[in-house]
Amino acid sequence: MLTTKKFIKKVKEINEDWEIEVVAKGIYIKIGRTHYCGVRTDETYALDTIYENFYEMSETDKEKLLKLCVEYASTPIEDREVKLSDVEKNVLENVCDIYYLARNKAGWLYAYYDKPHKAYDAYWSTSDNGERIELNDNLFPFIKWEDEEPTKISDLLEVE
Repeated sequence: MLTTKKFIKKVKEINEDWEIEVVAKGIYIKIGRTHYCGVRTDETYALDTIYENFYEMSETDKEKLLKLCVEYASTPIEDREVKLSDVEKNVLENVCDIYYLARNKAGWLYAYYDKPHKAYDAYWSTSDNGERIELNDNLFPFIKWEDEEPTKISDLLEVE
């Protein structure tokens, strides 16, 4: 799953010079008037790389961008935007010094003080086995074990 916000952030990580143009039914990656590709926001599995400039990109950038666009295009429309419930907003606004959320393979949700990493293909752990707090598993259903990175609480607060 790739939210629109994460998609845009990852595109900029590939090439910070790329501009992101969000229009009614799509997101386009470009520099000035030069388009590289586009992804539909109103339907899944719809992307466009027929722009000549896409084929003139380096193989590395082309591969990274195409992989990212496919991941976003295959994300269900309803999962592309994060909507927090009032309870979830309250939890995020009242945690002190907690910076990350992650869900283990069994579906249990935890809040971490330090950035965790996946361990033993089953759970998240911090480098020093630091403290974590177990949260109600029904909160933040968009946070999945399959996520490549833990979710930063500050990113969630920026959504609202």
